Amino acid sequence: MKNRNIVIVGGDKRQKYLKAYLADKGFETDSYGLFDWDDDSDRLKALIKPSSAVILPLPATRNGKTVNMPFSKKELPIERVVSLLGRENIVFGGIIKGELLSRLRESDIPFEDYYDSEFIEKNAVLTSFGALKILLEHIDFALPMGRYAITGYGRVARETAAVLSALSCSVTVFARSASQREDAEIKGCRAYPIERLLTDAGNFDIIINTVPSQIIGAEIIKKLGREAKIIELASAPYGVDFEEARKNSTDVIKAFGLPGKYTPKTAGEIIGKKIEDYLQGEESE
Repeated sequence: MKNRNIVIVGGDKRQKYLKAYLADKGFETDSYGLFDWDDDSDRLKALIKPSSAVILPLPATRNGKTVNMPFSKKELPIERVVSLLGRENIVFGGIIKGELLSRLRESDIPFEDYYDSEFIEKNAVLTSFGALKILLEHIDFALPMGRYAITGYGRVARETAAVLSALSCSVTVFARSASQREDAEIKGCRAYPIERLLTDAGNFDIIINTVPSQIIGAEIIKKLGREAKIIELASAPYGVDFEEARKNSTDVIKAFGLPGKYTPKTAGEIIGKKIEDYLQGEESE
């Protein structure tokens, strides 16, 4: 059983709601680098105690070297955080990998990556809601009147297709997997092999990409209608040739980190519940 205080380091609007959630649950909760006035380096050292739980954002780092702190004017090296921790601490973070993962393991510091399969499923639902909001902001026709293509059929694509289909939209899925295409058809979408996008691209008003490798290149972009738009939901290295789209005057909406932008309260509370459950489990041991 451990009596831990919580220190939230970095993050976006999700972490602001996470802080409120954990404080409301009775945890002693502080933050560093979450507001523009709380990023004094000496303050971080004072906040982290021998048994503190340190919560890093999602992703924990974007460049592999510093903590993801978009609201701070300062940079916080991962090494600085690790240097303040010991074996009695615990680190929570989203997508813990690379240098951060190596340093935590080398220093024998316990950690938990909250970006697990359960969280990814919930995050995909929130991403689909964000995608819908982006659509409504960028189209000038009634939503059900559009023709929508979705590339890929992973979690985010599946949830986005479900939201659009529920709103009476015409959705066509382009996926490599035959089983994914079958699932999409069962749920009311048209579905074709991804290679067919090359011949069908001109039939759509909106193409929503969820594949994180370049599948929408020059040949496809040149076949798009003048008013067609691409919404890029995939992570790096992305699925769209942005330079070719620029040359073709094709509007590409780069829609990254949607839960943090459009549903931060829900996203923050999902993280908070996972951490709350973990810490309560510790206390019952």
